[in-house]
Amino acid sequence: MYIFYQEDSSRNFLENEEARHCAKVLRARIGDKIRITDGQGTLSVGSITEIGSKRVSYQVLDMHQVPLPDYRIHMAVCPTRKAERNEWMVEKMTELGVHKIQFIVSEHTHRETIGRVLNLERLHRIALSAMKQSQQYHLPEISIYSNLEMYVAQVEASERYIAYVASEDIPVHLIKQVRRQQPVEILIGPEGDFSTGEIEFAMAEGFKPVSLGNTRLRTETAAVAACHSAVLAQIL
Repeated sequence: MYIFYQEDSSRNFLENEEARHCAKVLRARIGDKIRITDGQGTLSVGSITEIGSKRVSYQVLDMHQVPLPDYRIHMAVCPTRKAERNEWMVEKMTELGVHKIQFIVSEHTHRETIGRVLNLERLHRIALSAMKQSQQYHLPEISIYSNLEMYVAQVEASERYIAYVASEDIPVHLIKQVRRQQPVEILIGPEGDFSTGEIEFAMAEGFKPVSLGNTRLRTETAAVAACHSAVLAQIL
């Protein structure tokens, strides 16, 4: 059953794009049952009572809260220079079950392109679509930090990892280091990697170096691979 989004769970109707998709694309009819989430874990089952050109109303038959898992996966990533790669990254990490996506402007980030490659409103829409497509009920938080220090200052998780290109002493793969049922923070560097100072700062703040494999990955690939590894570590 398709999942629809209504930010306010007390409002028993779909509107705008959600209503259009329900009425025009899926050709729903009065009496059809639909599932609705607010992206905060609330799942409602409703029966359609009215279909209009811009609004689809429904009666709530059942409502309950879907709990978050015991673990949390928070990804912190320096954005790439191409918007479509950042958008792909958000989509795939959402499908995998990420709980928070934090973009960081690092020393090697092209600051002049941030406004062009990171559109929070668009990224929110992409995450929302991915959440519904992958049958989930929690929408990941997406934020931007203007430097590494600001990001680190708000990190609460004790399980902290940083992936960077090590010249020697290759660290153990992330999947072998992640502890189960714990909030996890994973830091992924930019194209050109973190500066030496940033790596030293992060490690002084408790971030442990990890490997993501034997090949050198693009930023967006590394982020998705790290997110997937963290998920697998929790369920295998």
